[in-house]
Amino acid sequence: MQLKKPHITNILLLACMALASLQLQAQALQQKVDLSYAGIPLGSVLSQLEQRYHLRFTYSPDLIPLSEKISVEVHDAPLASAIDDICQQLSLQYKVIGTQVMLKPAPRQHEQLSQLEPRKGKVEQKSPIYPPSKEHVERRLRMTQVVQPLHQRPATVIQRPGGDSYPSFSLDLSRLPAMPATADLPPTADKRLAQISILPYVGTNLERSDEITNNVSVNLLWGSNGGVDGLEVGILHNQVKQDMNGLQVAGLGSSVNGDVRGTQVAGLFNTNGGRLQGLQAAGLFNLSGSGGQAIQAAGLFNISQGDFAGLQASGLFNISRGKAEGMQIGLLFNHSGDKTRSQIAGLFNQAGDVEGGQISPLLNIADDVYGFQVGLVNIADTVSGVPIGLLNLVKNGYNRFELSANDALYANASLKLGAYSFYNIFQAGIRWDDHLSTANNEASDTQISWGLGYGIGTTLPLSRYMLLNVEAVSLQVNEMGRWTERLNLLNQLRFTFDYHGADRRTSVFLGPVFHLMWSKVQDAETGVVGSQVIDPSYTLFEDDNGSRNVKGWIGLQGGVRF
Repeated sequence: MQLKKPHITNILLLACMALASLQLQAQALQQKVDLSYAGIPLGSVLSQLEQRYHLRFTYSPDLIPLSEKISVEVHDAPLASAIDDICQQLSLQYKVIGTQVMLKPAPRQHEQLSQLEPRKGKVEQKSPIYPPSKEHVERRLRMTQVVQPLHQRPATVIQRPGGDSYPSFSLDLSRLPAMPATADLPPTADKRLAQISILPYVGTNLERSDEITNNVSVNLLWGSNGGVDGLEVGILHNQVKQDMNGLQVAGLGSSVNGDVRGTQVAGLFNTNGGRLQGLQAAGLFNLSGSGGQAIQAAGLFNISQGDFAGLQASGLFNISRGKAEGMQIGLLFNHSGDKTRSQIAGLFNQAGDVEGGQISPLLNIADDVYGFQVGLVNIADTVSGVPIGLLNLVKNGYNRFELSANDALYANASLKLGAYSFYNIFQAGIRWDDHLSTANNEASDTQISWGLGYGIGTTLPLSRYMLLNVEAVSLQVNEMGRWTERLNLLNQLRFTFDYHGADRRTSVFLGPVFHLMWSKVQDAETGVVGSQVIDPSYTLFEDDNGSRNVKGWIGLQGGVRF
């Protein structure tokens, strides 16, 4: 009997764990929600669902289309309904484990392969300079063999018992034609070990320079080749009609009409019409016709006409007409026609979707940012990471207008722009005070003091309808209607609890504020240093050394946001 107790206990524990897991799943997916998204990228929607409902989505970014825009409209329905709608739009599947939602693509039926278009044979050129080899003759004979039908035999009729009959045919499928004369076959001497030239067509390959691929090419001034499969060196310029594989060095520049697989180094420029795989380094510029996977380094600029993966570094600017799957570094600006990973520039960056980051002192522009932006001004459609700047403009972000009051400035108006993770605050506030006349100790007219300031903030989701805003703001207070030239800063650290409805358009908030008043204002009559209007009766501390006055206290701030 003692041997059965551990076995029964284990069964009970497993059963309890299973029931607890099912309860967590039910709580996570059966909670009633109100959602409204129209044309919002999937990545932004998943990020907001995680913040609101304490879920965690797990997926592979390579398999899930995070940049695909979706539309979801759910009112007072289970969260599972919204997730089902999202998965149906993008052909996805999901599985719930506790509060974790695993996403993966839905299985698809195998598509039938279409018929392949026959590849046209390459017509080889005749040349009196290079006679055909024996191997070439045999190969051309095999390729020119034509299958031809022979004469058919007459049909015969076979009789079967019962009167039935059927025709019988006998066909010989094919035969090979007679062997053509070897003198009519074109040569294929299109490769040579080496060539030396002074100018185009003035060299060892003569008028066939554009047709021959060389393993080694030496151009004393300017040379032209059909292709290079090895090494090419030119004092002035190298010109290749087809592809270049290997190393190409030129004093001025190199031009390749086809693909480049290797390294191009030139004093002024490098260009290629096809794809680039390797390195382009030039004193002025590099130009790649169809993009590629490589490193481009130039004194002035780099341009890729297609998708580019790797590094573009230049003294002025870098441009990728397609994607820039790597890093762009330019002293002036970087541009990517599609999504990019990282951009660093001296003035500004512009791209489609950003999966890494953008850094510039002035301006960053992107569509959907799944990383960060650092600059004076950052502009984006959506931001799932952090935009850090003096001004952040996020179309689908945290954009609020606020009216509030506190014990230091009685009426405040604030504009908050950015993302939920990081936003900017532009604030103006006023207060009014009655001052005594020094002559007869009687009350004078009401004096207005006002302040202007700037701050930053972030949000922390607490529940479906509540956020915690953590903000730091600094305002220069101008006392009694005058512009106060001396330092008179009111610094505030706020912790406000924001309660909003299902549409998140309007909310009310309230919370404690820690004030720190740093003032160098001096009273002209008494010589006392410190603010003459903001002087709370209670302070946590005060420091006065004769040239500046610092005091701190705790207050309260509340208001409404739109």
